[in-house]
Amino acid sequence: MTLTEIAQYAGEKIGKTDADTLTFLQKSASLNYRRVWNFAPWRESVTTSTYAVTAGSRTVTLGSNVENPLSVAYNNAELQAMDLATIVSQNSALLNDSSTGTPVFFYFKGRNTGGTAQLDVYPILETASTNTLLVVEKLQCLTRTNLVVDFPPSASAIADELRLPHVSHVVLALTHADALERERQYGKSQIVTQAANSDLAAMANYELSQVGGMKQITPISLGDLSIEEII
Repeated sequence: MTLTEIAQYAGEKIGKTDADTLTFLQKSASLNYRRVWNFAPWRESVTTSTYAVTAGSRTVTLGSNVENPLSVAYNNAELQAMDLATIVSQNSALLNDSSTGTPVFFYFKGRNTGGTAQLDVYPILETASTNTLLVVEKLQCLTRTNLVVDFPPSASAIADELRLPHVSHVVLALTHADALERERQYGKSQIVTQAANSDLAAMANYELSQVGGMKQITPISLGDLSIEEII
């Protein structure tokens, strides 16, 4: 489904498909899709990239569609995520540009003036190296063809298929709830929202458990058998 189709159907459910209502519901659908996108690290929303680390420079600029880094490794060794206050409490010398060596920590510093995500490594790389920084990244909210879903959404973004097709029914339900709230049907809106939130939580749990994670084997009880009997 597209955000336009979701908005259209949500309007039909309340019996209103005029231009003003559809414009409102397209905005609603875009925000609800962004909410669902950010709710969990869906497989379609996570990727890996490599970046060069420049000797003498602390900052690494990530890709244009990156929302934030999830984990980082340098030279096949994981870097520990740190905030600046923790770095100060553990080893404040790392904040000095004169402190160089092999990167051990990283700090996600947010976005630069151009809106691109960046991270800093600590300590600064001492000498030039061919080793790269491997970053597992959460992407910005995207459609099937990599269009960013901003607010208000662009005409091209709302007409493109969602990259998370399996969440279309949740986005539709949340948009329907917004439509009901706009019509001051607050009780119905709350019921629809609760059902959508329940579905979303179940989907995220499914995504993060056996489907997207390591298999877990749970041993069953051996009953009354003793070790001698088993051997």
